[in-house]
Amino acid sequence: MESRQTKMALYDAFAVVAQALASGRRAELVEVLAQGERSVEDAAAEIGQSVANTSQHLRVLARAGLATRITHGRAFVHK
Repeated sequence: MESRQTKMALYDAFAVVAQALASGRRAELVEVLAQGERSVEDAAAEIGQSVANTSQHLRVLARAGLATRITHGRAFVHK
């Protein structure tokens, strides 16, 4: 049987992901990144948002573990 602490950690992880996907733009970004690596500029153009706004959304997704910044540039991928 799982410990209470394990369950709490799992529920907390679900909440982090749910918060990250609470924005329609972030959910759309996950779908765009699932198709392949994108620069922030390319992702912004695909979802019709500013680069600054898209960058903020990508940071939220990265903190939730849903995107990863590629070290060789300003690209992100779906994790």
